[in-house]
Amino acid sequence: MIARPLLPALAGLMTLVLAGPARAGVERPPQFVVMAFDNCTELERWQELTDFAAEMNKDGDRVHFTFFVSGINYIADSSRNIYEGPNQRRGTSRINFGGSQQDIRRRVDYVNALYRNGHELASHAIGHFDGRSWSAADWDKEFRAYGDLVRNVGPNNGLADVKLAFAPSEVIGFRAPYLAKGPGLFQALRSHGFRYDTSGDSAIDEWPSKIDGIWRFNLARVKIQGTGRSTLSMDYNFLVAHGRIVNDARRTEAVRDQMLATYMHYFKTNYTGNRAPLHIGHHFFAYQHGAYNEALKSFARSVCGLPEVRCVTYAKLADFMDQQSPETLAAYRKGDFARVPLPVLEVAGLAP
Repeated sequence: MIARPLLPALAGLMTLVLAGPARAGVERPPQFVVMAFDNCTELERWQELTDFAAEMNKDGDRVHFTFFVSGINYIADSSRNIYEGPNQRRGTSRINFGGSQQDIRRRVDYVNALYRNGHELASHAIGHFDGRSWSAADWDKEFRAYGDLVRNVGPNNGLADVKLAFAPSEVIGFRAPYLAKGPGLFQALRSHGFRYDTSGDSAIDEWPSKIDGIWRFNLARVKIQGTGRSTLSMDYNFLVAHGRIVNDARRTEAVRDQMLATYMHYFKTNYTGNRAPLHIGHHFFAYQHGAYNEALKSFARSVCGLPEVRCVTYAKLADFMDQQSPETLAAYRKGDFARVPLPVLEVAGLAP
């Protein structure tokens, strides 16, 4: 992709920044960037992201994604009655089931290929219900059902030769539908062996914390460039901030470039600051004619592969976090390490 001239909102990102403590307490951490997707229904989006990952990684491992898959994607419409959500009627979901048997087969093929290429498949529960008032027993029911869907995707859908390439025990990450969480969730996450949750929010420079055995990888509260407003680092939240105007072709370029400028500012701030990981969440749905999806691709092309940048899955981030001592993490939070200049940024994929 040929780099385009910078927009005014992005031009300031070219400035080199070199600042840091007089004494470095620890070695400088990598700048982690984690890009994840929710729901994961549309087959054309599975193909698009498969192709994009292949493009990015053709000359080496530059990026790996985490997919928070809603369990209904493993249930054909004709098999919907195998699922009964907590306090719900059997066979109901807040979002569409997985389509035809052939749709299930194709989706499993995409999932397996991405898994074998180093991407992560995580959980977004099953029926996309608001679980903030659910008890631990309710969440336990949902997680047990999710494990059955992963384990038995073929038999559940009358597809004897279809099987996921990973076991339920390898699904170790979670994002709650609507980011709706309550005390019962975290008790159930621990009992089902989850290592991290991504349902919270925090400041952009906040390093993750491990609470009751679960890493909290929170979405960031980012400043929308060119405005005085803030939102979470997720496409749906940008949509709300942009007035919930869906598929308005007159605004496609503007909202795309504003999101890209916001993500680049987020990157610049953390790369030259305390190196807190970046957390970006998107959906498969093509909000604003796909403008947000294109902004994310341009962002990934621009930063993944830069010096000391690691665009990884949440599972890999959890591995890194588990290897650090409390003293090292405290130093990271304070930015107690030698700083380096911001690399020269070529912002790819902008409109002429």
